[in-house]
Amino acid sequence: MLDKRIALTGGIATGKTTVANRFRELGAIILDADEYSRQAVEPGTLSHTALRDRIGPLFFNPDGTLRRPELRREIIRQPALRKRINATLHPYIMGAMRAEWERQKKLHPQAVIVFDIPLLFEGGFDKDFDIVILVYSTPEVQVQRLIQRDKLSPSEAERTLSMQLPIESKRAHSDYIIENSGEIERMLRQVDEVWDTILKQADDKV
Repeated sequence: MLDKRIALTGGIATGKTTVANRFRELGAIILDADEYSRQAVEPGTLSHTALRDRIGPLFFNPDGTLRRPELRREIIRQPALRKRINATLHPYIMGAMRAEWERQKKLHPQAVIVFDIPLLFEGGFDKDFDIVILVYSTPEVQVQRLIQRDKLSPSEAERTLSMQLPIESKRAHSDYIIENSGEIERMLRQVDEVWDTILKQADDKV
């Protein structure tokens, strides 16, 4: 059971980072796709070169670093740009995460390793995993959190949300649902319950 691949995902502003941190506190090794994404755009890497070739130099500073605010605004205006970026970077990111999974399994054979991947379903990566854990919030709560957290207008928040698959469609294809539309204490209790279930299933297989 511990050899099974476990993915944690959610929609934007659902609280997935808080859930990942809780799993880490409980003992899981977290492979964070966002961290690998940052590494993938570091100047000098093959993925950085591939991305610059794909989207052009406009979104890069003279030192080669990404002009993130400009790129973020353009992605909202031009969804096709996001697809080009993802198609370019995802193979590098997923390849690095799989290599690290293999490394960690050799170092810690009994560890529970969780892939934290925001765009799991959007990238079609859910098929690569045995267990999918979804952090869920209602779309209304997601919009309100985006407005408060990122200082977006309601229309900008809704447009940002529309760039991801609807959260309801992700529910139907997930093995565990962690509800996070209300109190954080209730959400953390659900994380603990999922963790206990995963460990129990692992013990049953020993």
